[in-house]
Amino acid sequence: MTTTEPMPELLEAYFADLDRALIGTDAREHAETVQAMREDAAEMLSQYGASEETAERVIADFGPVEQVAAAATPAPVAAAPVPRPWADIWLLVGSIIGLLYFIIPVLSVAMLIWAIVRLRRHVGSLPLQKGALWVSGTAVALAVLLYGVRSAANF
Repeated sequence: MTTTEPMPELLEAYFADLDRALIGTDAREHAETVQAMREDAAEMLSQYGASEETAERVIADFGPVEQVAAAATPAPVAAAPVPRPWADIWLLVGSIIGLLYFIIPVLSVAMLIWAIVRLRRHVGSLPLQKGALWVSGTAVALAVLLYGVRSAANF
């Protein structure tokens, strides 16, 4: 039932307050709540007469605007986009390159230090940092092993 009849000023003020109080709630529920309450008010006004006393009775039946708004569902909050941990992605890529070319241990040592620094600062993606730590640590270990084997072969 849609109402087109004007309501007493007291009820119009109540519905204006209700509309403001419902800002920040689910939009669909906001519209349905206001519409349902307007229909109920129009029905009571037609039944008991459109007087200020009836308007006061309707408002008393509905309760305070704050109470009605508190019962409404809050609007869903859009999840903040998760930033991509580009630094950690490049850290892992650098560690993998250092492992593939472990004959250049400077890159592997740099990636190992970078991974340790990122882990200690507690920023970024922990799984990527741990992966980079293990890969670059393996690359450094292989470089040291290769250096040791070559040094032993030269003696």
